[in-house]
Amino acid sequence: MPNRNDFTAEQWQALRNAPQLVALATAAAGNSGLFGSLSEGMATASAIAGAARGEHALLREIFGKDEIRAAQEQIRGLLKSVSDKSLLNAQLQQSATESVAAALAALSIKGTAEDIDAYRALLQGVAERVAKASTEGGFLGFGGERVSEGERQFLSKLDSILGTRTA
Repeated sequence: MPNRNDFTAEQWQALRNAPQLVALATAAAGNSGLFGSLSEGMATASAIAGAARGEHALLREIFGKDEIRAAQEQIRGLLKSVSDKSLLNAQLQQSATESVAAALAALSIKGTAEDIDAYRALLQGVAERVAKASTEGGFLGFGGERVSEGERQFLSKLDSILGTRTA
């Protein structure tokens, strides 16, 4: 089973950053409002905590405390210059899809089929949890839809890269 030392710095950054970028891109695609954003943040934290405590050693390494901080710092730097919300959404989606593609490419060279499957399942799970964490378009928690059109579009893009099926 591969570990951090088996990957170049760029490959490791893609592996480490992709889950958080996927969560952010999914959340940004939805316009959830304050309470929805809190729910989406909790869904992300839950998915990360589950992987950090899971049986797959590579995923545990990706979600080590120092790795999470490093990913957050790098993502903050990437997004610092974007001020317009629509540009932010586009930048997050582009960064997420590029990072996912690079991570899967690295795993296809240096990982096993089990590693690739576990990583794909993680990314798909993060995206689905965030998308379903709150309803969009309702009023005070009533009405709206569980997965917004923007989230569905991003999930479709992610599905095409992962080769999986999302909700």
